[in-house]
Amino acid sequence: MDSKAKSKKNMAVKTIALTGIMAALSTILRFLEFPLLFMAPEFLKFDFSDLPALITAFTVGPVYGVIVEAIKNIIMLPMTKTVYVGELANFTIGSIFVFSAGLIYKIKPTRKTALVGMLSGTAIFTVSAAFINYFFMIPFFAELFIKDPSMDIQQKTAVIVSMFTAVFPFIKDLFSAVLFSIVPFNILKGIVISTITFIVYKKISLVFKKY
Repeated sequence: MDSKAKSKKNMAVKTIALTGIMAALSTILRFLEFPLLFMAPEFLKFDFSDLPALITAFTVGPVYGVIVEAIKNIIMLPMTKTVYVGELANFTIGSIFVFSAGLIYKIKPTRKTALVGMLSGTAIFTVSAAFINYFFMIPFFAELFIKDPSMDIQQKTAVIVSMFTAVFPFIKDLFSAVLFSIVPFNILKGIVISTITFIVYKKISLVFKKY
């Protein structure tokens, strides 16, 4: 085996190892979720599990960041408390975030591009999450969890909206729930995850390349 092929094989092994380690760490962080009761109902919980996925996307590429998101949520499936809705939402929205940020960084891997990628990724996933929650996730969640056959989908969705109203009395419908609770929640999450990533990703990347 020539040196070029050996180097390529070593890089593949390192990439797989990093992806596995980050997936394990992401899963652990997923278990440490907690509610932000000052801005969202208890069922909408904050966690740092996208952090290892974003670091992976910056270190070895956006596809591997998505793989970390997939492994994490596959592991979580047997323990679901939301009939897989939470895992589907976590994978979809998390993947949009890490892939878009990682793709922008991959074009020109500099700290400036990293910052642009994370800000853009936060904006993209926040907007995407708003649409996904409004048109699919919240109505689907309501349909699954409210079993009363006498209620239609609008009435069931209104029950979920009432949980947002308990936090912010001015929220009266699904649109305002998404706009004034889910959107700020995801902006905060994106900023927090991006800030930590911006501080540590270069160090992790250097260690990865060194060994």
